[in-house]
Amino acid sequence: MVRSILPLIALALLPMGWQARGAVEAFKLTTDRTVDNSSLESITADVVRMAGAKTNDEKAIAIHLYLHRTIFHWAYATEKAPQSVGPLKLINVYGWGLCGGQHTVLKALFETMGWKVRYVGWPGHTTIEVEYDGKWHYFDTFLKCYYWAKDKSHVAGQEEIAADPSIVLDSVKDGRASAENLCCGDTQEGVVAGCKAMKIVGDSKGWASVTWRDNNYNPLLTLRSGATVRQDWKAEPNGFAITGKAPQHSCGTKDFRNDKVLGPLNEHYGPRNWSDGLFSYKPDFAKAADVVDIELKDAKADGGKLAASGKGTAVFKLDLPYCFVTAKLDAAFEGDGKLALSFDGGKTWADAAAGDISAQAKQKYGVWVKAEFSGALTKFAVEGMLEHNRGAQPYLYNGKNAVTVATKDNKLPAGTVLKVTYAYQEATAPGDRQRWDGKGVTYGETKTVAKEITSLPFTFEIDVGGNTPPKMLSIERAVVGK
Repeated sequence: MVRSILPLIALALLPMGWQARGAVEAFKLTTDRTVDNSSLESITADVVRMAGAKTNDEKAIAIHLYLHRTIFHWAYATEKAPQSVGPLKLINVYGWGLCGGQHTVLKALFETMGWKVRYVGWPGHTTIEVEYDGKWHYFDTFLKCYYWAKDKSHVAGQEEIAADPSIVLDSVKDGRASAENLCCGDTQEGVVAGCKAMKIVGDSKGWASVTWRDNNYNPLLTLRSGATVRQDWKAEPNGFAITGKAPQHSCGTKDFRNDKVLGPLNEHYGPRNWSDGLFSYKPDFAKAADVVDIELKDAKADGGKLAASGKGTAVFKLDLPYCFVTAKLDAAFEGDGKLALSFDGGKTWADAAAGDISAQAKQKYGVWVKAEFSGALTKFAVEGMLEHNRGAQPYLYNGKNAVTVATKDNKLPAGTVLKVTYAYQEATAPGDRQRWDGKGVTYGETKTVAKEITSLPFTFEIDVGGNTPPKMLSIERAVVGK
């Protein structure tokens, strides 16, 4: 018994900011059929590889289509300072934006390819152009369009279109328009008018509320032992973190119902909108793996409690890549005890009480809790609803899916196992349909694939039936102390 407690006592001597030994960092799920959205580099590499793109035009088109299929048209995502919304946060958390925000993300992806990009303004619209092969090329994820030149040698730029409007006006007839061309009701005449009125803005470190790169945001998941994150494909009523109207594609299902790639992935859920999930952290103080990650001062684990020697302190650091929508704090003490919250990495603290802390935690990614007690902390838990973008998750396709689980160093903290669970329903649709709007689709019973992982990296296969991508229900990741 003494032997098991000694490492925990040593934790009291560690300074603030010490590197957690019990946390699983960069707890990543990827599949061979979806894009790894954890970095701009992984996105561009996966998109180009999966598209089999060889020329620069092919690569740019693949990136354009990826973004069209990952985010949708709605308002600008905004957060209170010092938080900010960068490309990876917009992709992984929100999944929506207006023209300048969407094109800031596209700009970041194109720049990651090593290309020069410039903002180009129209009356009431913000676009970009990318330079490669000695020419400027126009891609618009907001209007969902790009156009090949008349000789089909390259994707045209806006100055070319302004000089020869038939590049756009005859594009559908000539087979030179993008497959999803203006699918939300915009017009080719409007594109021509915009190109004729174009004003080169040049480079900028972002647009409106979207920064050119992410600041103080890590899209990779860190989980402590005793924690679980589940990402659901459904949208809970009022389950969004922004203030104001519900974020939902203002054009309904127009952007995917005629798209044979995007449609089958999205038709199960209705118009594109926000998605929610659940976070749960309930450390068991009787498990060494659950305790080793808690920053203790003048306290130690003893008999399933955190017992103080004098005035004890326990700090719980919960940093996530998805923002809280709601949150609840639970704690129980023997003797005197008090709680405090920090949302800036422990720089400042505010007194708190057990119960609903949604007002303080909403739209926050890092929630630290400090418990101070003279007797013992007998129970502790944080639970909450998280917002995420379902379009950026490692979803499944019908057929075989190879799922890989990895972490930062592919080493598990002592005394822990990882758990990964997929839940979905196989889907069958009419084989001769031309529209993807959910009509005629039937669903099987819920299927669950759960894996307990003790060594990394770990790969397993999920073979999904049906003739169209399944209806995803959830993906869950957990770190469990033995």
